[in-house]
Amino acid sequence: MKKAVKIEDVVFGKKVTIIIDEQLNKLKGKVLAPRKLAQANKSLRKITSLPK
Repeated sequence: MKKAVKIEDVVFGKKVTIIIDEQLNKLKGKVLAPRKLAQANKSLRKITSLPK
């Protein structure tokens, strides 16, 4: 769904229409990020000493 927003430009004093697509605003990786972070933390706990 596209949404049109009309705003007035402060610098030039003209009216501008901005079209926003709601499907593009969604973050596609927002569910996977916490899982990957938990997996990375679990892997980091297994490291006993860092290589020199």
